[in-house]
Amino acid sequence: MATLYELTGNYLKLLEYAEDTDPTLYHDTMDSIGDDIEVKATNYAKVIKNMDQRISEIKGEIQPFVDETKRLKAKIQTIENSQKRLKANLQESMELIGKQKIKNDLFTINIQGNKPSLSIPDESKIPAYLNKTTVTPDTDRIKEMLKEGKDVPGAELVRTESLRIR
Repeated sequence: MATLYELTGNYLKLLEYAEDTDPTLYHDTMDSIGDDIEVKATNYAKVIKNMDQRISEIKGEIQPFVDETKRLKAKIQTIENSQKRLKANLQESMELIGKQKIKNDLFTINIQGNKPSLSIPDESKIPAYLNKTTVTPDTDRIKEMLKEGKDVPGAELVRTESLRIR
């Protein structure tokens, strides 16, 4: 079976030739690629869930012995990094083909909007009365003010998306 990257590329390439292709053949091919992507997405979800289990097992092994703890924490970090990469690849492919949700007997995989998070690209523009005594912006207050619709120079609410597997 082709990789997720190849399937997504084929899907996007077929979109380019939509007008020059027989409609029946076009739709059948698009459905076939979409089905393959859903199978691949399910396999990704299985691997990600397996990694969750492995992380839990390793965390359960962590003892107060410093050297062993460092080694096990490094393993956890490696697995978590691989998991993040898999999720990012899957989310990117789903976004590129315009598929927000994949649901089957094993998983529901969807791209869901996250809560708005505060982004302060230029702290120097934040008014002094919104700074904490440590001379850093009061992000909680700024976020609340922005949620209320008030203007705060130098700050904005940013909504991101992330992949959820249930």
